[in-house]
Amino acid sequence: MKLGRKDIFWNYAATFMRLASGMLILPWVLKMLPAEEYGIWSLFLTVSSITVLLDFGFSNSFSRNVAYVFSGVTELKSRGYIAVEQKNAEIDYGLLKSVIKAMQTYYGIMAMIFITVFFIGSPFYMSSVLAKYSGAKTEIWIAWFTYGSLVAYEFYTCYYNSLMSGRGLIKRNMQIVITSQTLKIIVSVICLYLGWGIISLVIGILVCDLTNRTLSYYSFYDKNIKEKLRSAIVMPVMEIIKIMAPNSFKIGLTTLGFFALSQAITLISPFYLTLPEVGQYGISKLMMSLIISMGGTWFGTFYPQLTQYRVRNENENVKRLYVKGLLVVIIIFVVAGSGLLLVGNPLLKLIHSKTMLLNGWMLLLMLFFSFCEALQSISTSTLLTKNEVPFFKSVLLSGAGSLVLLFIMFKLLHLGVLSMILAPGIVLSIYHNWKWPYTVFRDLKVTPKDFVLVAIETIKSFKKN
Repeated sequence: MKLGRKDIFWNYAATFMRLASGMLILPWVLKMLPAEEYGIWSLFLTVSSITVLLDFGFSNSFSRNVAYVFSGVTELKSRGYIAVEQKNAEIDYGLLKSVIKAMQTYYGIMAMIFITVFFIGSPFYMSSVLAKYSGAKTEIWIAWFTYGSLVAYEFYTCYYNSLMSGRGLIKRNMQIVITSQTLKIIVSVICLYLGWGIISLVIGILVCDLTNRTLSYYSFYDKNIKEKLRSAIVMPVMEIIKIMAPNSFKIGLTTLGFFALSQAITLISPFYLTLPEVGQYGISKLMMSLIISMGGTWFGTFYPQLTQYRVRNENENVKRLYVKGLLVVIIIFVVAGSGLLLVGNPLLKLIHSKTMLLNGWMLLLMLFFSFCEALQSISTSTLLTKNEVPFFKSVLLSGAGSLVLLFIMFKLLHLGVLSMILAPGIVLSIYHNWKWPYTVFRDLKVTPKDFVLVAIETIKSFKKN
């Protein structure tokens, strides 16, 4: 698996398009949608996060094991991994086909569960939310149910991301993301100008999803792969799922904790805040997500290679990629965070936005906690390459603790929007945010000198080119 600067460039471009597609559409959205309607759209965006709970950690396990297979592993384990001594080991296509069948089965079942729960629960949840809404409710209901169906489709086909990444088709995958996100922007803006309101954004997502999955299918299943898989012998699906289940459940519990820390807070917020306040928090959170993703893009590009280094016991290379990933996060947060604080709201005023960012000191708090989140995310991802999940208990406890603290801040302290920043930030900082970076530092024997050496190596490589 050879990854280079082209992969980094395309990954940054695709990450920008994936998250910034919402940002690029944002001027039209903020200008054409009332603050109330944008607040409701923030709730729409939270719905897709519910599928992360149904995934229950299997996407991470599938991605990691697909990378193992393409690295030459011929046997999967429920914990740990079997090191590969040969750098050009043959791919076990029977094992690959078995993993693909397991992914298709699992996500098919879970997508059906999601759509069933969504359609049953929506009348109760949205009726409560729309009780405060003064606009046309029929349009919101149509957009809501269409969006839920799209989320189910996205979830069912999300295994293509694991296949493309595991095979090392980073550049191609990112090109597909850019193409589909560009179409999303164009279609959404045209529909907004036609006056279709919130439905415009749903139509844009529909075009994006269909384009992305179609191109991904034809990119992964080339002539060679199809021929090899056609003659491959498949293991029983449940055998593969049983191998992945132990760590997947641990990651699933971790995801449940993160859901409580982030998305559940947004879903609860309309019962304590006005819809314009929800929208204000939503756009600020969107900016934080963009900065976190920009910071993690370099590391994400090289993550399949880091996994390969791990199964080949090349720990010095694992350390080099980890340290470089941290340096990129630090630089991105300093530059992008400063820019957001200085020109965020002025730019929104310039485009006549009806929704603003949170005030400066609240935004600074969000940046600090988001920075801590980005550092621990890279650290926990590095630990996962060992096919072990030591952090699931701490995240689950942190999630429960953040919800308890949130209710205390909402109901007893009456801190409003500030509650949504402080509750998860304080709870995570007590243990989770420092524990796992410390664990990786100790495991890989990372020292301050390593940061200096990696920085010098990176500068020299840029000068050569």
